[in-house]
Amino acid sequence: MLRLPEELRKECRKPQGRLCSLDSVNPVAAVGDVVSYSLLSMGRKPVIIVFDGRTERRKFEQLEELERMTAEYERIEVENPPSTITYELVVALKRAVEVAAEGVRTKVFVKGEEDLALMPLVCLLPSGSVVYGQPGEGVVEVNVTPEKKLLILQLMEQMERLKRDGKNGEDVISLCRGWSNGDLR
Repeated sequence: MLRLPEELRKECRKPQGRLCSLDSVNPVAAVGDVVSYSLLSMGRKPVIIVFDGRTERRKFEQLEELERMTAEYERIEVENPPSTITYELVVALKRAVEVAAEGVRTKVFVKGEEDLALMPLVCLLPSGSVVYGQPGEGVVEVNVTPEKKLLILQLMEQMERLKRDGKNGEDVISLCRGWSNGDLR
């Protein structure tokens, strides 16, 4: 498991892409309840959505409606504590990308916190863009490119590695690194 250290929080709060309006994007994936709900309300259906039933640490009031709007999506549930990226989260996101490649829309419901899911998702996606909400700023679109994958991996490599279930965090980075390099196993 990786944990975001205090000294990296400022860097991770910076937008990882460009600020945009939702009506100007057609993302492959969306991370966050409000962004996902807003896109779906506009009639746009990202192939993958990642959400946790919360927004800015409070219950997301439209969660039931979000679930109804995505009733045809395959659902994956995973636990991921706040400020972390667990191996289980990365495996769930990897599964979502694999299912999406087969033409099936997928929603990943995170029990805990999905805030850092953007990082492995960018590494795992072959192309396209991901949108997420930037508190106090708006919506950010991240284009999935080899350069962006490298920058994200470099940030992940600076995160604190914690032992969990016999794993030490390097497994998270290795899986993301392999996929960002095109190793789809």
